[in-house]
Amino acid sequence: MKQRTYIFSHFLAFVVRMLSYFPLRVLYLLANVIYFLMAYVFAYRKKVILTNLRNSFPEKSEKLIRRIAKGFYRHLADVIVETISLLRISDKELKRRCRFCEESEKLLHHYYDRGQSVIGLLGHVGNWEWIPPIVTLTFPFHVIPAYRPLRDLVFDKLMLRVRGRHSHDLVSKYQVGRAVIRYRKSEKPFILGLISDQTPQPKGAIWTTFLSQDTPVNSGPEKLARTFEMPVIFAALRKERRGQYVMHIERLTDTPNKLPEGELTRLFMQRLEGEIRACPEYWLWSHRRWKYKRD
Repeated sequence: MKQRTYIFSHFLAFVVRMLSYFPLRVLYLLANVIYFLMAYVFAYRKKVILTNLRNSFPEKSEKLIRRIAKGFYRHLADVIVETISLLRISDKELKRRCRFCEESEKLLHHYYDRGQSVIGLLGHVGNWEWIPPIVTLTFPFHVIPAYRPLRDLVFDKLMLRVRGRHSHDLVSKYQVGRAVIRYRKSEKPFILGLISDQTPQPKGAIWTTFLSQDTPVNSGPEKLARTFEMPVIFAALRKERRGQYVMHIERLTDTPNKLPEGELTRLFMQRLEGEIRACPEYWLWSHRRWKYKRD
């Protein structure tokens, strides 16, 4: 069984590498097929998606909930092929497809000109995989995304290659603290990117209200910001239309230690909820985000 899984993983990784040679306009045709298969053939995590949407938007009709779910499937298919494209996409095309709003660009220049390193918090909204590349291509910061190692070693190696092509370093989520200590010794400012809307174990989590529900949130990013006294920003790559994004960056705090405990985490979740409510189909609804309940 393990041997068959290993062979299948290598086959899929090979397919992904071959697909990356196609331009995005062709990959979007593949995305149409992926969307159809997920939404109408396999009903990919349909029960989880609809349950999450119903609980998050109790005020919305069932018809609208199902329309959002279909929009999510379509967007997820786009994110899949856009992630594949990172293996080969040119810097010029990536910059053509992603632009910074003026305020966001000014904010990052503000930190870089002062030699300040920052923590960037983001969620699974818009295209989170394209955020490190476009920041790297636009600013001279060292960009250091944290990642969760995959159990499948073949795909873990492939994703490291995908994500590492436009990053100065990739750091396992288990090594983030050590990485910050190491990079603080360098004179060059860095941005530590943390995806912070995943589901943590309830013990040690910070609980808040998010999308109408009690929600546990990982306390690690806030502890890092307090320990190293680093400014914290919120980042989201907003989708304008297929293949076109706008980078939105907002200051959460420059002085995390002056905030009450848990306040920074709640600020991040409030900003993320605002992004989701504006365009709900662009968040990752297929995760079991609320599998734990508050005692």
